[in-house]
Amino acid sequence: MTLDPQMIAVMEKRATLTGGASDLTGLTLDEIRTVYNTERAWWNEIAPEMHEVLNTFVAGPVREIPIRIYKPTHLTQTPTLLYLHGGGWVVGNLDTHDRVMRLLAELSGACVVGVDYALSPEYRFPVAINEAQAVLDWLKIQGPNHGLDSSRLAIGGDSAGANMAVSVTQLCHQKNPGLIQCLLLYYGAYGLTDSAAWQKYGNADFEFTREEKEFYLASYLSTKEDRNDPRFNVLGGDISLLPSAFIAAAECDPLQDDSTALYEAMQKAGRSATLKIYPGVLHSFIHYSRMLDQATEALRDGADALKAALG
Repeated sequence: MTLDPQMIAVMEKRATLTGGASDLTGLTLDEIRTVYNTERAWWNEIAPEMHEVLNTFVAGPVREIPIRIYKPTHLTQTPTLLYLHGGGWVVGNLDTHDRVMRLLAELSGACVVGVDYALSPEYRFPVAINEAQAVLDWLKIQGPNHGLDSSRLAIGGDSAGANMAVSVTQLCHQKNPGLIQCLLLYYGAYGLTDSAAWQKYGNADFEFTREEKEFYLASYLSTKEDRNDPRFNVLGGDISLLPSAFIAAAECDPLQDDSTALYEAMQKAGRSATLKIYPGVLHSFIHYSRMLDQATEALRDGADALKAALG
C-alpha cells in the first residue's frame, strides 16, 4: 500500500487549514465543528456554477429541515439525487459539501437535493433518518413543482450519509418498492463493528482512529441496542430491498471492508451493484478535488452511474 502523492499533498494542506487540531478528544463539540467547517471552506471555495440554487425548508418531525436544490441546467423534470452529507452524524452541513453536490449535478445533469439533517448529539438516532424520510416524502409530492422528476430518483451520500442513504432506501421500499432506482454511496459505514481494514487503517497515520469512531457512534446512538438496529446496521437489514448501487471505497480507510461487505451482500441477494476501490486515498477523499484527481474521478464515476440508472 502506497499513498497517492496527491493524497499526501492534501494531508499537508489539511494540516495547515486545521492548525494541527486533529485530535477530537481535546476539543469541545463547538470547537470540533468550527475546525471542520473552517477546513472544509477552502475546499469549497471554487465550485461549478449552477443554473439555479434554491434554499428552502421542508416540514419535519421535530423542526423545519433546511434543503438546497442544485439545478445544473435550465431543463425541467430532470432526474433527482437526494444527497445526505457525511460527518459522522455530528459535523457537516450543506456548505461543507457544496462543491461535492455541485460537481455531482454538473457531471450527471441531475438535480441534486441536499439535506441539512439534524446533527447529533443534540438530535440522536433516528431523528436524522426520520428527517431524510420526510424530505423524500416531500420530493414525491412537491418535487414536480420545483422541476424535479421524482419518478427518476436516486439517493446518495458519503460516510454517515451513505449509511443513512441505505437505511432510508430500505425503509422506503418496505412500503413503496422501486421508488428509488439508484444508490450512490461513498465510503459508508454499514454496520461492521470490526474488520481487517480497521486493524490496518484505524489509526492516526490514516487520519481515522478507533477513538474517533467511538466518539461519533456515542454521539449518534443512545444505547448498545441501537448498534444492532437495521436502521443503523444496514447490513442486518433487508438487502433485497435495495436498487442498483454504485459503491465507492477508499483503499486506506478503516471503512473499506464495510463497502466490500455491502457489495457482497447485494451480490448474494441478486441485486445489481458495482464496487470500486480507489487506491492510495483516505476516507473523505471526494472532498479534495481541488488537489486530488481521484476525487474528481470518483465523482465522475458516480455521475455516470446515475446517468445509466436514471437516464
